[in-house]
Amino acid sequence: MKSVRVEIELYPDEFEALKANRMISDMCGQYFKSAVRRSDFVVLDISIREANDLAGWVAAEANHAKSAEGSNLLNSACDAIEVNI
Repeated sequence: MKSVRVEIELYPDEFEALKANRMISDMCGQYFKSAVRRSDFVVLDISIREANDLAGWVAAEANHAKSAEGSNLLNSACDAIEVNI
């Protein structure tokens, strides 16, 4: 059975925040391999399961961010992910 795939559009600064976060990168870095630049966005082509997994890690890390800016970027990325799942 083929898994349903979604395209997640992230702003470049959101995508960089995901890659820069050690926990997110360690747990979900393999999902970033599909990243392509499209217009003003970085687009991830991942499965619904992967998107759910990524959203969970991003939400958790947003709650533990060391700065308001980091928290805001991760929350924004989480919103972009959750819109597609």
